[in-house]
Amino acid sequence: MSSSGAKPFKNNWEYLKVELRWLDRVLMMAVSRKRQDDKTIHQVANNSADKITSHWWKGIISVSRGIDDREGPPPKSPAKSVPTASYSQQLEARIQASYEAKIILALPLLRDRLGLSEVEKNIVLMAIAPEINRRYGRLYDYLQEEEGALADLPTVDLCLRILCRNDNDWQQTRAKLTATHSLAHRGLVEWIGDEDGTLLSQQVRVSDPLARFLLSDHPSEKVLSSLLAETGIEDNVFISDSILTSTAEQASATSSELPLEEESSGQPQNPTLSSQVEVSWETLVLPKKLIHQLQHLGRQTVQRQQGPMMGLIVLLVGDTGTGKTTAAAAIASQINQALTCVDLATLSPEQYPGVLTDSPNENSSLLLIKQGKHWFGRNSQVDQSWLHQWWQWRKQFGLTLVSVKSLETVRPSWRQSFDGILHFPRPDKKGRCRLWAQSFAPEFNTQRLSWSELAEQLPLTGGDIQTIAQTIQLDLQERQRSTVTLQALRDALRLHHPHLELKTR
Repeated sequence: MSSSGAKPFKNNWEYLKVELRWLDRVLMMAVSRKRQDDKTIHQVANNSADKITSHWWKGIISVSRGIDDREGPPPKSPAKSVPTASYSQQLEARIQASYEAKIILALPLLRDRLGLSEVEKNIVLMAIAPEINRRYGRLYDYLQEEEGALADLPTVDLCLRILCRNDNDWQQTRAKLTATHSLAHRGLVEWIGDEDGTLLSQQVRVSDPLARFLLSDHPSEKVLSSLLAETGIEDNVFISDSILTSTAEQASATSSELPLEEESSGQPQNPTLSSQVEVSWETLVLPKKLIHQLQHLGRQTVQRQQGPMMGLIVLLVGDTGTGKTTAAAAIASQINQALTCVDLATLSPEQYPGVLTDSPNENSSLLLIKQGKHWFGRNSQVDQSWLHQWWQWRKQFGLTLVSVKSLETVRPSWRQSFDGILHFPRPDKKGRCRLWAQSFAPEFNTQRLSWSELAEQLPLTGGDIQTIAQTIQLDLQERQRSTVTLQALRDALRLHHPHLELKTR
């Protein structure tokens, strides 16, 4: 960990995987949107002329959308509550932590040395992606609907549609692509296509020397300096070490106020949380059949991540405190991955698109969406077309879990879409005995309590029992005592469940 709490990347390849995961999400959103658009056109269009003029008869183009029907993410509205670290802020913090750890990352180094904008940097990312996996090239071809001079390469038009949020971004980026010190004029990228054609029709290709530098395991500043010297770029356009140090200090100050997802200490402010808490199957108080189903999901997740098969999206149904989150953590421990939790109750509808991109953790394949009724319920607070796009994107991962209190709150159409539905029952008397027995820390004396009597008189869930036990322990610590008495139990019970009464036998 760096001084700011951000985790540095191990090497350049680990950084590239995080960037490509982000690009995957953006492209899958664009693909899902295009599929829906094509379906609408095919239902109406009778000939090629109808398809070409579809933007008009569908009413897609409007003044508010600006230049073309771009696929880029919508601009984020100003935060209404406590600010949270965005994807770019968290990623930048990890990049600066890598600088502090003397770990060179090729693309960020190129960006800083040449003063590239975020869009220019991402254009280089889009151009280099097919050199890593041809899947990106096939996605580009599908989104462009036609092959250019070379296959697998994105056009300038596609890059601007994917990466620019508004007209201002589009205009500024296009101007930079044709400026005197642009990437193309420096020979770092090439325009492939008809010389008499428009800039938007050109395909973007990274030069071979730059490709070797960006894809190296351990890039060095000397190699980049030599590469830039060959292009005729003077040293005075480089960003000095003092500027880099200032940028690192600024990122450190920002990250100290906005904790990263991987930070384990303190109370996280980001509604998207990631943790690697070890939970064993033996600690779960659930029916054996349900535990076997959960373990089966874990094995399926591992296999589907290794092959070309689509991931699973499973619905968890049960009252609050019946063990849904703990079960998800047990699966995470089984497959040795971090569990990312998103509580929809803490988000506003305008924050929902950020769920797609606000997680720079490369191990975010296991996701738990809590309070799923806000998306999949009868009174859904999200646009259904966007939700279908999110669904298609999550299918690229191993396992996605959605939790709700009651199955009746989920729309019937969505119930049929889930790959599985698991019901979490309230614990019986035997289960409550186990939950009481393991709820207190070893340093507390609980000999005065009878677990069987508590289990029989108090029909609580595991979450309820844990909350009561935590309240008692905090009170005893404040009073510097260690014995759990019936009076301490009654005090906590009145606080959390005043309708329940514990009788002495």
